[in-house]
Amino acid sequence: MRILCTFKTDKIPINYRMTIVSIMKEALKASDESYYQKLYRQGKRTKPFVFSVFLKNFEYEHDEIRLDELTIILSSPDYEFLLNVYNGLQKNKEFLYKHYQLSRKKMSIVKEKQVGGSKVVFRTLSPILVEDEQGLPVSPNDPSYEKHINHLANLILFEYRGVGLFTPLLIRPLKFRKMVVKESNREFERKFGHQSYLYFTAYHVFFEITGHPNDLQLLYQLGLSKRRNQGFGMLEVEEVKG
Repeated sequence: MRILCTFKTDKIPINYRMTIVSIMKEALKASDESYYQKLYRQGKRTKPFVFSVFLKNFEYEHDEIRLDELTIILSSPDYEFLLNVYNGLQKNKEFLYKHYQLSRKKMSIVKEKQVGGSKVVFRTLSPILVEDEQGLPVSPNDPSYEKHINHLANLILFEYRGVGLFTPLLIRPLKFRKMVVKESNREFERKFGHQSYLYFTAYHVFFEITGHPNDLQLLYQLGLSKRRNQGFGMLEVEEVKG
């Protein structure tokens, strides 16, 4: 299941993904404080969701983005998580991140697709971040890309269901586009200041993935990337081949 939610705002920070993370945390707190504590205060395991953000009529202005509105698409196979986010968003209409004000407009449930096959063409709704053991970005045309994607997928699935990949993934990139993402977080800002940023080299990818249908379905719902919970690696099904 996926949630689509639109917010009215006139500006957001250039590192806007953390704005969305803050909104989701506030929604979870408003819905069920104990569930929020369980999810965010007990250990550092990744959370069962991925999201992408779409900006309407936007333009960059120094370290901010001016725009008319933004839309979030949130995906998860965990119905308890989605229900709590949905209820929390319903309870609160206004959200404040630092000095940025966002007003919730409309919200809806979007039916997700069923993979139902062993070979699927995916496209990214938010860029995929893949890095090697030294933290260096790995491009889709790198010979080691498939190995690193398999490592990520195995970890994501193991943390969600306690079992990793049923079968290794075969990856065939069809086309891709590089983008550099500017981000930050509280810990980084405390250490280096509010005008300091982390830079991630990520890719929008259109690729064919062959694997076990159950693995592919969960990766479609959970996302496939490092930093999924910060808006990287959300997938959309373009075609099911096998």
